[in-house]
Amino acid sequence: MITSKVVALAATLALCAPAISQTIGKEARINLRVQDRALSEVVDYLREQAGVNLVLLPGEYDQVSVQLTDVPWRDALDVVAESVGCVVTERTGGILVVERPARVTYETTQPTDITAVIDLIGKFGNANIVVAPEVKGLLSLRLTNVPWRDALDVAVKTLGFTVIEENRGILRVVDPVTLQAQMTTRSYQLRYIRPQSRFRPQIKSEFLMPLQQQRQGGQQDIARTFTVLEAFRKALSSGGDLDYVESLNVVVVRDTAQVHEELKEMIDRLDVEPAQVFVDVKFVSTVNNDLLSLGVDYGDAGPTVVVGGGQIPTTLPFGINGGDWEDIVSVSQLGHQGPVIDPNVALGNLTVPDTVFGVLSFTGVNATLRMLQRDTNSEVIQAPKIIALDGIEATIFVGETIRYAEAKTEQGQAGGLSLALTEAQSSPVDTGFQLLIVPHVVPGTNTLTMEVIPKETSLSGTGQSALAPAGFDVFTIGAGGQEGSIALPRTRSSTIVTHMLLESGQTAMIGGLTTDQDVQTKSRVPYLSSIPLIGELFKHESRERQRRSLLVFLTPTVVHSSADTEKIVQGELLRRRTALKDQFETLMTPETRAAFDEANKKGKSKD
Repeated sequence: MITSKVVALAATLALCAPAISQTIGKEARINLRVQDRALSEVVDYLREQAGVNLVLLPGEYDQVSVQLTDVPWRDALDVVAESVGCVVTERTGGILVVERPARVTYETTQPTDITAVIDLIGKFGNANIVVAPEVKGLLSLRLTNVPWRDALDVAVKTLGFTVIEENRGILRVVDPVTLQAQMTTRSYQLRYIRPQSRFRPQIKSEFLMPLQQQRQGGQQDIARTFTVLEAFRKALSSGGDLDYVESLNVVVVRDTAQVHEELKEMIDRLDVEPAQVFVDVKFVSTVNNDLLSLGVDYGDAGPTVVVGGGQIPTTLPFGINGGDWEDIVSVSQLGHQGPVIDPNVALGNLTVPDTVFGVLSFTGVNATLRMLQRDTNSEVIQAPKIIALDGIEATIFVGETIRYAEAKTEQGQAGGLSLALTEAQSSPVDTGFQLLIVPHVVPGTNTLTMEVIPKETSLSGTGQSALAPAGFDVFTIGAGGQEGSIALPRTRSSTIVTHMLLESGQTAMIGGLTTDQDVQTKSRVPYLSSIPLIGELFKHESRERQRRSLLVFLTPTVVHSSADTEKIVQGELLRRRTALKDQFETLMTPETRAAFDEANKKGKSKD
């Protein structure tokens, strides 16, 4: 029943809030409109929205009824707590506690000794309080329904004293001067946690957020980016001080013994060896070619029509047995001698040789109609392996960088125009494949989430000349006899953005990155191809369309220690030895193996 109420509350809050105000995080602003809701449900919702450690102590609490619009979550928490007579206190480590404290109603009729006032307030709150000998003085006060801890702080501060919380919730009332004398200075060497370096490898990707780009640039504020220092400062007492020595990665703290113990405990929990992720990546490329060739090709090999490596016997203008074109498809397959004939075609007395010729009886020239569908085998084009720290981005780029120029028109002193070539502002352009990975290891498990962004970029221009190579387009600028041409690249890209959840050692596949390329080739016989009607017999046109698909296989392995690294290295060495052995066995013919065995026998006999 409680679960259903929480879900209903979250749904109600979400429906009441504009999307822009429901930002989740420590800077979240929320809309809160509840009527007669349990305090525990509201606290659970605020904890989820803010992402903080928020605890509600056991007890009997009133129902919550508040109407808030677009306010910071911390202000909303204070209002909710106050509406039911509770307070929010911050404990060590940034933990927020919602509780209903005992309240004090007290009035002195004459100046009273401060120790008596402290004793009375301590009885209201059932607190353990130790008063230092130097705490002396008289004061008058009138309190009405005030939380006991607030009453204690106000009372001691009136005479210049302070309250220090020790272990197990014991409170000490001391003179700040004495407290300073009890403080000691200690240094803490941080091993693994440190601020982001000012000098980091530049990762060129439009998918990095502006904060990441700024962090990589080198200008940063350590107090803002190294958030662990802020957590340490929150643990200090009122008179404590903290400094950070960046060159040594050392934190220097001056505070009481209790604060030093708390800081040491925090550092032991935070300053641990980070997990790493070993990512085995394989780029697998498959190519599909469609080739259409039509016309008369004057070659030396004779007229052939080939499908998948075979031949189509053709006699022009008629087909075999007086039928249509391509009555028979002959394919030379592995394990068969000569062409394979379609059994459904009646051959009569026809004998089909390994190479079949078709003839034009009135010319004796070669005529072909070639339709070729080729599917090449898949191949692993790249197999990089990288190790990335938990939560740190890593990238792999496989391709090339192409520089190109831009043309500028300049007017000379004589009034004429001239063209000047300089490298373009957007040059160079990167073509190839880039993979951006950001791994996140779930603490205490071998499960990880990965942000994976593969991007394929290729040239798509139609240039086929010395001025405009493949992938470039030619542009003409200028006029009036002062024209110039320049070749500029045209690019095409495809991108996938995905988040995935994997166990260590599992393999994920990403597909859908395809590129198409059309190549058209025309050839002709000079003069003869210009003759009307029959000129087509002296022309040949070929058009090839190539579709290239790229598959990405990712196998992440969580590395918690150096022992895990050693295990991965040994596994990789074993895999390579096995692969080399298999390749060696494939290359060994029976004759080679016999010679190899004979050489081994001779070597052993000499020993």
